[in-house]
Amino acid sequence: MFLAIRELLFAKTKYILIGLITTLTVSLIFIVSGLAEGLSADNASSIQGLAADSLVLEAEAEGELGSSFIPMQKAKEIINDQEQEANTLSIQMMNATVGGGDKQISLALFATERDGMLIPEVTEGRSPKQENEVLADESLKQDGIQLGDELQLGEETTYVVAGFTTEQRYSHTPVVFVKSDDLEQVNAVAVKGESVSEGAYSTIPKMDALHGIPSYSQEQASLNMMIIFLYVITAFVLAVFFYVMTLQKRDQFGVLKALGANNTYLISGLIIQVILLSIVSVGIATAISFGIGALFPADMPFILNMATIVQPAIIIIVVSVLGAVVSLYQVIQIDPLEAIEGVAT
Repeated sequence: MFLAIRELLFAKTKYILIGLITTLTVSLIFIVSGLAEGLSADNASSIQGLAADSLVLEAEAEGELGSSFIPMQKAKEIINDQEQEANTLSIQMMNATVGGGDKQISLALFATERDGMLIPEVTEGRSPKQENEVLADESLKQDGIQLGDELQLGEETTYVVAGFTTEQRYSHTPVVFVKSDDLEQVNAVAVKGESVSEGAYSTIPKMDALHGIPSYSQEQASLNMMIIFLYVITAFVLAVFFYVMTLQKRDQFGVLKALGANNTYLISGLIIQVILLSIVSVGIATAISFGIGALFPADMPFILNMATIVQPAIIIIVVSVLGAVVSLYQVIQIDPLEAIEGVAT
């Protein structure tokens, strides 16, 4: 520890430069992670937040909610067969006009039992009581929607916004909850706990249904690939830096070995340097990322919190240490006699 800190202070310019590069790379990782989390929520927060553990779908749908069609009568039979609480769920993408005007907005209509477990918590207004009342995601406020406004779907169907909820998005559109009493078919039966299904119907965990949402898997795969490459870049940069630094210090390491320092002592000093550098870079990058995130527009799908940062931060530190391991071979192979002769000449 003493040797590691002394060297950091002595060659501070070199370490500040590599720390700056690491900080910028880590900041980019955090920002891309925030975008991945934000896009995931914007695409599927309504499914992620369902008060259910599994979904019963039509077997031929192969896990895709939009391709599953269950007759209402059969859905009621499935619900009656469950040992746990269960509700129907129908999803329909639609366009709506506001207050009979010309402005159109895209909506995801979630139809379920009015007093069922799938109705989310109301954050403003009240839960729908009348036949023509709905509960809407608060992101509709950005389109000028307020409590009491009318949403017209088609030529004859009109709903009144009775309340707002939060974090209810599906396929990058706000969700509106309506009753499912008059539907002839639904997309799924949501079950709290393990589900019982057989024959033409299959059960999948709630989170597996995310991959059936259009573009969800593609978006996440692209962003995750970018994050992986950034991890590799971080490891490569640190590996090259510490490898070159170790080569430059071969003579000094050799002298230390001649004075009695063993490989364990020298290697631990190198590892401590990497860990300290990584921790400081992660700390600064965290502040930078939160600062940049605060400047993004409110409607930008970006979610960055400590839960989002912890996992990438740990991976970065581990990857940094693994990158520096390349230099350990040079430390072990240093011959004290050759190093002393090199210094003497």
